[in-house]
Amino acid sequence: MTEPTGRLDCQETARYYRELVRQNLRELSFKPGMAVVLGSEDPGSVLYRKLLMKDGEELGFAVKPFLVQSSLETAKLVAQLNQDKTVHGIFVFYPLGYPDLKDDEIMDLVDPGKDIEGLHSINIGYMTKFRKRLTGGHERRAIVPCTSRAVLKVIKQGFGADHLAGKTVLVINDSLRVGRPLTAMVANLRGTPILCHRDSNAAHLERFVRLADVIISAVPVKDYRLPAEWIRTDALCIDLSYEGNFDFEALRERGIVFTDNAKNSVGRVTRAMALLNLTYAAGW
Repeated sequence: MTEPTGRLDCQETARYYRELVRQNLRELSFKPGMAVVLGSEDPGSVLYRKLLMKDGEELGFAVKPFLVQSSLETAKLVAQLNQDKTVHGIFVFYPLGYPDLKDDEIMDLVDPGKDIEGLHSINIGYMTKFRKRLTGGHERRAIVPCTSRAVLKVIKQGFGADHLAGKTVLVINDSLRVGRPLTAMVANLRGTPILCHRDSNAAHLERFVRLADVIISAVPVKDYRLPAEWIRTDALCIDLSYEGNFDFEALRERGIVFTDNAKNSVGRVTRAMALLNLTYAAGW
C-alpha cells in the first residue's frame, strides 16, 4: 500500500486491489469461474450485478450469470453450483425477500469454500475469531465479507492500518451482509463499534453520531439522511447505501471527509474484494 493520503479514495483503493487480483490470476494456471445469482428486482442488486459481471470479465474470470424466481429454484441452483467443478465462487445478491427461506439460510447453503461473499456461518465464525489463514489439508486464505472488508481497506488506504484503534465507529445497519460483520471487524482492529439501524431511537442516534470518529451508514431507504450538523468536522463518513444517507454537499462545505454513492463509491472496492476472494477460493 502507498503512504496514507488523508482521503477516502475508493477509486485508488479499487485500482490497487484490482492489480492484486491480476497478479493472483497470473499465478493460477486456469480461468476461475464465478456464478452470479440474481433473484430479485432490487435496484441496487441489479446495478451491482451488472458492474460485478463487467469487472469480472475485464479481469479475466469466467462469469456465469443466473436468474432465479423462488426459494426452491435458488436452493436447487446453489446445490448444483456447489458440485460444479468449473465454478470456483458463488455470489448471490441479497436481499432476496423470499417468505419461506430467509437470506441467512440461503447463505448457509453455499459451499463455504465457494462463498466469495464471506457470509456462510463458517466464514463469519473465522472472521469473528480474526483467523486470516485456514488449514484443511492445504493452507488457504480465509474469505472475509467483501463489503465490510472494502470499508476497512478504504480507511487503511487513506489513513493507515492502525487508524481505527481507539476510535469510536458508528455503523448504521444491522444486516448480516454489512453491519454485523463490520462491527466485529472493527472490534478486531481495536476500534469501539456502535451498531444502530433505521429504527434506532432518534435521540440516542444523534448522541452516537456526535460521538463518532467514523460513521458508516447503509440504510436502504429513500430520503433517509443523517443531519450534517450532528457530524464532527474531523469525522470520516462512509456511505454504503444505494440512495445516499448523507447530504454530500453539506459535508463538503464543512470540510468533512466522505465517500459517496457515485464516483467515490465503496461499491467498486467491494467488487474488487469479491474478485480477490474468488482468487483465494480458486486456490491461490
